[in-house]
Amino acid sequence: MADNENDSRSEDPDARLLILLCHHSLHMDQGEFARFAGINASQLSDYEQGVRAAPRKVQEKAVVAAGLPVFLLDGMLRDIRSFRMAARGKARADRSYTAGTAAELIDLARLAAEVILGPLTPARPQAGAPAAEDRMAAAALWARLERRNAAERRVLVEELEEYWSWALSGRIAAESLGQAPNHPGKALELAELAHLVAQKVPGEELWRWRIQGYALLVEGNALRVCNDLPASDKTFSLARLLFTAGAPADPGLLNEAWLPALESSLRRAQRRFPEALKLIEEALSLDRGELRGQILLSKSRLHETLGESEASFSALYEAAPLIDPVREPRNAFGLRFNLVVALCALERFEEAEAGLPEVQALVEALGEELDRTRTVWLQAKVHAGLGRSAQARDAFEQVRRVFEHRGLAFDYALASMELALLLLKEGRAAEVATLAAEMLPIFRTQQVEREALAALQLFCEATRRKTATVELAQRVVAFLHRAQHDPELRFEP
Repeated sequence: MADNENDSRSEDPDARLLILLCHHSLHMDQGEFARFAGINASQLSDYEQGVRAAPRKVQEKAVVAAGLPVFLLDGMLRDIRSFRMAARGKARADRSYTAGTAAELIDLARLAAEVILGPLTPARPQAGAPAAEDRMAAAALWARLERRNAAERRVLVEELEEYWSWALSGRIAAESLGQAPNHPGKALELAELAHLVAQKVPGEELWRWRIQGYALLVEGNALRVCNDLPASDKTFSLARLLFTAGAPADPGLLNEAWLPALESSLRRAQRRFPEALKLIEEALSLDRGELRGQILLSKSRLHETLGESEASFSALYEAAPLIDPVREPRNAFGLRFNLVVALCALERFEEAEAGLPEVQALVEALGEELDRTRTVWLQAKVHAGLGRSAQARDAFEQVRRVFEHRGLAFDYALASMELALLLLKEGRAAEVATLAAEMLPIFRTQQVEREALAALQLFCEATRRKTATVELAQRVVAFLHRAQHDPELRFEP
């Protein structure tokens, strides 16, 4: 049946936005929504593009399809008009307003669908006692937020009470922790959103302190991976106060081990290694079981920083059965990758090669291009250790090109030195000199830390003078492995 009763050729922007709002609230494509709502598909396209105004009958069909009673239609139109005028006024104040194109109205509709339709849904946070079951509702709330950009997420959290959930704050914090290794900026954005949600959680003040403290711990961690250590330190200080003060109100929903576990990573970055080790042991003693694998990974990294390969391997080996690759694919990849690195450091290359297939399977599941490059790098180390020189050289050259292109100066330097070590072992000093002449300008122009640069320059100068040895190359490689975690470590000639 055609939907042309009372049709008008002049656009009605409120009706147009209503149709878009109902459409996008269901997350359907245009054809699916037309069939679901019983609206002629070609005419629906005209209504959404503003070619013609949607008649009342079509508006009612759209509202019913969105799961709302028809009597709410007039109120929704009033809310849409207010929302549209407010959005236009703000845009004009920002000198960025343009006439409502279809794309702009669709973006507006997506946000309006949450702001206007959201309060009509029954899901609201309760000020009652927090419970583990709240995490199920938080997963659904995060699924809605995840599709939005950062600005839209903040608008929704500021305006809609349904997002004021302790469990949602925790879910967003978990997303921040997952993003931290590869996307520090994204991790910080998510941590700040988790803190915003935590500030709005209803209920007892002590419980709000507890949730805010946890969100600030995660924010401090994000600041650490963004290399803002002073800000991270200040944030951790406040986080510790709130997290500890709110402990009496926690019915056991937040693991006490989070505080020392995350703070230990900051102390490691600050080169306060005894404190970091003490905090790791505190975290292991407080943990209820669910964080033990992650804490052991941190312990392994700390021992690696200190050049303690055996202790690092032992922590990784203990963590291996505790990391579930299905639930924690990022941690599982880090674990298996570092186990192979540790085996290479211990010159157990046959065992290292046996571990490569699992690393490769995990990296394909994650789908991160840089992870793939690092896995090729790992293969190069194994090839070199097993005497497969040609394969090792090809793999080292491949990863060097990627690291140089991405501006990853330290990784480029380390891969270059490992290639140089391989060439020296083969007696190919002339090729090492050519490699050094190529490396040095790149080291100088990219942001390699002072001590690492000094070690690299010393090696390059030795190649120029034809005095570079395998032993010197080994010492520089070993130094760089430690210096990547400890930039202030001194290289002793």
